[in-house]
This record gives sequence, C-alpha cells and structure tokens, in this order.
Amino acid sequence: MSRLLEHLAELASIGERPDGGVCRLAFTDLDLAGRSMVAGQLQNAGLEIRVDAIGNLFGILRGSTSLPAVMVGSHTDTVGTGGRFDGALGVVAAVECVTKMQESGRIPERTIVVASFVNEEGVRFMPDMMGSLYHSHQITLRDAMAALDSAGTSIGQELDRQVGFAGTDTLDDLEIGFFLELHIEQGPILESENRQIGVVAGVQGLSWTEVEVLGSSNHAGTTPMDRRRDAGLVSGDLMSALRQLPAEIENLRLTIGSVTYHPNLVNVIANRVTFTVDMRHPDPDRLLTAEARMTEILNYPTVCDVSHKRLARTQPCHFSDTVISAVQSASDELGYSSIKMISGAGHDAQILQSIYQSGMIFIPSRGGISHSAEEFSTPEQVEAGTRVLFGALQRLAGA
Repeated sequence: MSRLLEHLAELASIGERPDGGVCRLAFTDLDLAGRSMVAGQLQNAGLEIRVDAIGNLFGILRGSTSLPAVMVGSHTDTVGTGGRFDGALGVVAAVECVTKMQESGRIPERTIVVASFVNEEGVRFMPDMMGSLYHSHQITLRDAMAALDSAGTSIGQELDRQVGFAGTDTLDDLEIGFFLELHIEQGPILESENRQIGVVAGVQGLSWTEVEVLGSSNHAGTTPMDRRRDAGLVSGDLMSALRQLPAEIENLRLTIGSVTYHPNLVNVIANRVTFTVDMRHPDPDRLLTAEARMTEILNYPTVCDVSHKRLARTQPCHFSDTVISAVQSASDELGYSSIKMISGAGHDAQILQSIYQSGMIFIPSRGGISHSAEEFSTPEQVEAGTRVLFGALQRLAGA
C-alpha cells in the first residue's frame, strides 16, 4: 500500500498549491503532466495504452476470454482549489489493482480497462463529466472541441497546442460490460455513521441553470427608489424565492453558488446580474417538479428582463445490482463496516451507467470536506477502499 500512497503524493505534487491543495484544471499543461504520470504507471504495469480523440486515457490488461470487459477508474483533473484525493484516488487505486494482478501472475477471465476520463469537474469547460459523456456518445466531438473557457479559448485549440494530449484510438474492438469507480464520499455520512465503506446504490440527478437579470444602470444617489430598474434588487428577490424550494420539495438540494454584478460599483445601480442555480434530487419526478417551480419563479413579472438557460443536466440513476453486490460482498469478506447510500455529487459512473453496468465505492472524507485543501482521507481509509476495489474487481473480472 506504500506504493499507492507514494503515487497519490506524486500526482498531488503536480499542480500543488501553496496551501497544500491541488489545481490541475482540465486541458492545461498540468492536466497533461498528471495524465502522463498515470500513463507511465500503466506502461510500467505492462498495459496497452490508448488515448481517444478528446484525451480520455485507457490502459488495457487482456483477459483469458472474450467475455465483456470490466472498466475501472475515475479522473485526475481538479477544481481550482482541489484536494489530492477527489478523482485521483480512483485512478491511482485502479492502477494499483491491475499492477497487483500482474505481479501475482493471475490472468483475469475478463479484460480489464483502466480509465482516466478528462474534464470531469467542468470548472473550466462545460459540461462537467465531458470525457465520460463523449465516451458514452452523449456529446459529439465537434461540440466538445467547440467548448470555450472564460478567456475564449476552445478545447480544440488546447488539444492542437498540447502534443500528446489527444489521440486517435478507440475501444470499438472491445465489448465492455461493467464500470467500477472508487471515490471519496465528499460528504459527512460515512464519518458520522462510523462506517468504513459506502456501497453506492445510485446518484441523485443534477440540474444547473444560469439566470440573467437585465435592468438599467443609474446614479445610486439621485435615482428615486420607485423609478429604478435595479437588477440587483430583482435578482435578490428571485434568489430568495428560489431558496424556499427545498422547504417545499422534500430532499431537494438547491445552491446559488455564483453571483456576478455589473458594473459592480458601489455607487451605481446594477444593470445586469447573472447567477447560477444548482438543484439535485434522487427522484427524477421531483427533480422535474423543482425545475418547473424554478421556471415559474423566474417568470414572475418584474421591472427587469429575466432569462435563463440550462448549463447541465443529468438524470438520477440506480447502479447495477450486479456491481452493488460485488462491492458489498468484497466489503463483507474483508470485514469492513458498510452502508448503502446515494451519492450527492455527480460522477463518471453516473454517466457510464447509460452504457455499462456501473457502481461505486466510497471511503470517508474527513469533515465531509472536498474541493478544498482540507480534503483528507487517512491512509487506512485509502487502503480499505482499494482493497474493496480489488475484491470487487476480482469478482467482476473472474480473477
């Protein structure tokens, strides 16, 4: 297990921040450096390396039969203020598992594909989970290449600039049946319940919306209150109304995470405000209800013009009973305490459930913190998750 921890530390050093966090935004040089490190580990394990047109990285360990393969992995890109475990753990642990299989001389019945998907976080280029969306044919290469960051740079431009980031390989010659992902929980449930392993049964749905409120700028001191088209005032009322929806719709999680005022001056009435709405629910019908209620609120007549557009949406999903059973059996055999749970965050496994039988393993996150330099799981927790991953992978691959 020391090798796994060393590899995690090595990957965390790529994009390390002064506060101890990690920043490897998608399609940057640091992102490429992290991927190159993983590719080197896969090559050292004797795996065949493939890279597709958007940059998804795959390592292939051939099995002894032509049964549908098992894919295992996660992502190595981070948010701007990320930690060392989110995504990276799932990739590095997958590499460790196949390396252990190679060292033991055991050839699995099913081929195993280690995957590191690009742009899971979606903080620089939308949508998030882009690599798995492309792999599952839910986004075209053309649309992915055209995605722009805040500076107006496209993914296509970045891939043209970075030799070796994207390739021409596919997995069309492989039939894949399963996908398994190890991840930190990014929430407080395992820690509060004092459980070592989360057997993830599914992922709640996600709906992201950007709202724009247009008014008129004027002098803050000379314009009477009843003659203003104050985008700041109207957007505040809308945000207040939206924040009441979780009290109306049980289990709804709603967050207004980004608010931008224009011209953002102390003595000028705002003429434009944009804000985002993040809504999540495990039930598809209730997520639709929340979206309908949000639309009603945003359509209330105001003195300003209000428009909104969808940024991203993923359906709630239930993972494969076969994969859930493999994870539960591995955890039980190893003597770990576990709990079945629904993921509150989106993951590549959620996207890949549309084409493969998928599932996830969670380990605790200290304080429920992630996307932060404070993100932490103990070496013992990392080891437990990796051992369960290895056991579940053996069951699915027939090792």
